[in-house]
Amino acid sequence: MKSKLVLFLVFVFTISIYGQEFENGTIVTKHYDTIANVQIKKLNDSKSLLHITYIDEQGNKQSPDIETIKCYNRGADIYSRIYNSGEMILAKKVVNGEKLNLYERHTNGSTTYYIEKVYDELIKVPSSSKKFKKVIGSFLSDAPQISSQIESKQLVDIEEIVNLYNKG
Repeated sequence: MKSKLVLFLVFVFTISIYGQEFENGTIVTKHYDTIANVQIKKLNDSKSLLHITYIDEQGNKQSPDIETIKCYNRGADIYSRIYNSGEMILAKKVVNGEKLNLYERHTNGSTTYYIEKVYDELIKVPSSSKKFKKVIGSFLSDAPQISSQIESKQLVDIEEIVNLYNKG
């Protein structure tokens, strides 16, 4: 009886540990193979761009090369490859909109944002305020009210800008 109780407690403890460090997810490889119903290890945003570890349906722990992954979702978080400056990079999708998507990358202690017009162009969001208003205002020139608010510095938060553009 005592050994059954110990075994049960070890089982419950193991489940609670995995429940805290893993979340449900789906992975799509570069060859468009879908790996569904997996438990993906929780990592911070910058490590999530470099490594992936998951437990498959059979209970096996897997750690494929991150370069073989096209996209994956872990809970509510979505990580996807985007084309930037001649290379495919992995980025976290912050806003998934009908007109614009917003991505971010946390690397070397800084955050870089990218805006993508759905099924169209993707640009890197400039970090300097002068370039920001010029580049983003021009990129969103098909929404003149938002564009003018960016250029007059009334709108400076990139997530707010993307959400307003998607509503309009």
